[in-house]
Amino acid sequence: MKNTCITYILSSVMVGLLSLTSVSAQDHKNDSTENKHRDYIPTIGKKDYDDQGKKIIYPRFFGGPTFARVDWGFSRLIDNGSFSLSADNQFLDYSKASNFGFDVAQVGLRFNDLFKIYVSTGFEWNYLRLKNDIILDTKEVPLTYAESETDYRKNVFTSTYLRLPLTFEFRSRKNRHGDRAKIAVGAMSGILLKGTQRLKSEEFGKQKFRDNYNLASFQYGAFARVGYKSMGLFAKYYLNDMFENSPNQQSLNNFTFGLSLWF
Repeated sequence: MKNTCITYILSSVMVGLLSLTSVSAQDHKNDSTENKHRDYIPTIGKKDYDDQGKKIIYPRFFGGPTFARVDWGFSRLIDNGSFSLSADNQFLDYSKASNFGFDVAQVGLRFNDLFKIYVSTGFEWNYLRLKNDIILDTKEVPLTYAESETDYRKNVFTSTYLRLPLTFEFRSRKNRHGDRAKIAVGAMSGILLKGTQRLKSEEFGKQKFRDNYNLASFQYGAFARVGYKSMGLFAKYYLNDMFENSPNQQSLNNFTFGLSLWF
């Protein structure tokens, strides 16, 4: 089945999350104040905790500008359920693929000391360092490319999205050091901002081309995070095809995993 390998990976992540939460939840009942709040996240506006030593009343709304959930990790293309690219997609073969993103605003509701739900927005980039000396066509539909005689030292294909995740976050009670483990799962969506191909060669120097390159104008998927204090791990699977109006790239999806800061 198409999503068998992804289901297995996400299931393994969730088992690890639950184990981590169980260990960290052994010590200390929840305090009525958060005067020693240790899970610091750079945030402006109303927080989901009180850092002034006052008693917390639930439910508690929070929201405002933030700089949080900074994701930095690796990407893998999944072609019809396989990590190996089909013959139609070999031109997208890559030596390195990565993912980077962060949130800049959020609004949500903390129901109690252990659970909150929130919507956030931010930006996300996916990078493919292509192996082949190709130039993607900025005008044709479906996605097409031309082989180049130039030997490119760098050929990077980037997609940039405005991301809009919905998150359900659970955290353990504080341990004896006042720290917590956290689990977050949810649905994510994104709106395409641009596609970019960056080239570097001895012959032409640095070149940059921008277009939508038939990239999906709207992306969606699922994600999971597990963390301790303000750091953690993430995994994301994009359910939509990476490209639209491009039949040869049907069932080509993206899977990313890596580290999260200020989670």
